[in-house]
Amino acid sequence: MSETLFTVEAVFENGILRPIQPLPLAPQQRVLVTIQGLPQRAWPADTAAIYQEIADEDRHLANAHFPLVEESWPPSEEQRCSLGL
Repeated sequence: MSETLFTVEAVFENGILRPIQPLPLAPQQRVLVTIQGLPQRAWPADTAAIYQEIADEDRHLANAHFPLVEESWPPSEEQRCSLGL
């Protein structure tokens, strides 16, 4: 039997080691596993500021387009009554 050596990234969840991608292994094939923990990926320090900037831009765009959208709304019940509709 030939020895195959490859590296695969996996996630440990609920007591099970889950590979990120499919493995080139036969069903029931026995393997020797060596575990090397990877450093935790931290969020960038300015993540909150980035999301706030996106929210501010979305709010600005929504406010800029609101008059156009409002014009396309059907009249309210009050408006329809006052117009005799």
